[in-house]
Amino acid sequence: MIRQMTFRLVPSFVLVGALGTSAASARTSAVPGWGLPAREQAVPSVTQGAIHAEVRDSSVDALPDVRIPVAPDLVLAVVDVGSTDVVFRFRFRPGSFDPSSTRLAIDLDTDQNAASGTAGVEYHLFVFPAGGRGADVARTIGTTYTVVGTVPVSYVADGCDVSIPRGLLGDDDGRFDFRVRVFSQQALPAVLDLLPDVGFVRVQ
Repeated sequence: MIRQMTFRLVPSFVLVGALGTSAASARTSAVPGWGLPAREQAVPSVTQGAIHAEVRDSSVDALPDVRIPVAPDLVLAVVDVGSTDVVFRFRFRPGSFDPSSTRLAIDLDTDQNAASGTAGVEYHLFVFPAGGRGADVARTIGTTYTVVGTVPVSYVADGCDVSIPRGLLGDDDGRFDFRVRVFSQQALPAVLDLLPDVGFVRVQ
């Protein structure tokens, strides 16, 4: 069975328009100092029994920080949803990714409902530096979260890959909204880059 998939940016309170012919919309929240991306592109495709999607972020938009020589600049997120796993692949601008210090927080709205969870988020995926404990999958509970599992991280030249069993995400149906926050170990807790720059990306 071939599943339909669209990308959306979903507003917190207001429907802000359509992308393409499928009435894609976006959930946005105000982030001081962050504007709309200069160029951002979502490229969806559908394969038998799976969802494959690519989300591109504007390059050279990471915030500089005096505590690190080069801020990690995320330029691409690839999502593959299979029958048992969700795989994220993150790629950074060449020369901006330090596997020993770059950290990622992926916020997942698994029911695509901004009114549920914690500010709409049911799960987080926390990716730690190489040599750490891999990536923690955490379930939000009120203002806190509980780690429900840990998965390994595979590092490549300019990024990393993470595969999450769907059972750790409450057996999600493969439809979710997500955003990625990028940090550096030396500059915590400052968010240095976001994908997308505003709001969430919808995968369905």
